[in-house]
Amino acid sequence: MDTTKKIIMIIIVSIVLIRTNQKIFKWILKKQNKIHINFLSGIITACIIFIAISMIGMQFENTKEIFKSILKSSGLFVAVAGFAAQQTLNNIISGLMLSVAKPFDIGERVNLVNSNITGIIETITLRHTVIKGFDNQRIVIPNSVINNEILKNSNYDDSVIGNYLEVTISYESDIRKAVSVFDSIIQNHPLVITNEYHNPGVIVKDLTETGIVLKATVWTKNVSDNFQASSDIRMEIIEQFKHAKIEIPYKKIELISRKNEIKKRRW
Repeated sequence: MDTTKKIIMIIIVSIVLIRTNQKIFKWILKKQNKIHINFLSGIITACIIFIAISMIGMQFENTKEIFKSILKSSGLFVAVAGFAAQQTLNNIISGLMLSVAKPFDIGERVNLVNSNITGIIETITLRHTVIKGFDNQRIVIPNSVINNEILKNSNYDDSVIGNYLEVTISYESDIRKAVSVFDSIIQNHPLVITNEYHNPGVIVKDLTETGIVLKATVWTKNVSDNFQASSDIRMEIIEQFKHAKIEIPYKKIELISRKNEIKKRRW
């Protein structure tokens, strides 16, 4: 087999292996969308490409010995490559550490304290992690930066998201009735998780000049469910409070026309 045919064969086999790898991991990610699985797919693809380039290089007499030496002296190659691309290698190692330690997973809401970035983890590659902001924009952050960040993750070591919900009622309203209705609305929502560890726990948070502030916690499976549940609960509160004669106070502006008074003064 001549050199051209060998190179074409290597390229075809490499493409088939890469696509097979992508399809396998795509199927796995549908079953279990975990961050370390996504990162492992990238590592395998990179290895296939590296081996393919090395095999193609060995097909030419001018580069055959060079690529053989590289493969035999892998330690020297890693040292030279590491020196030439320190930042890239740092991102890959950081990505590997994040995949093993798993301080966050795909679909979880995180807050990078130092960078003041909050969003949903979308994916992780060999070089960077992609965070989807709440304005639907993607934030691409090098793995080395995230690895050194102080990170807040409400999902860490727990499978639910908690979000505070507050509502103010007037002093003339029946406070016990308001607490009961508020608690019932939250517990009856289909997206809300309620058990012995996670319950709304409606409390009186504060007494202000405008009214009594009630506070509860809405527990859901993920951030998207929490946004939807909180929105639904607010709408239901307005309807049920109105039906139960529970007043939600709001500022009123009274306009007094002084037109007649001005006319009298002119006369």
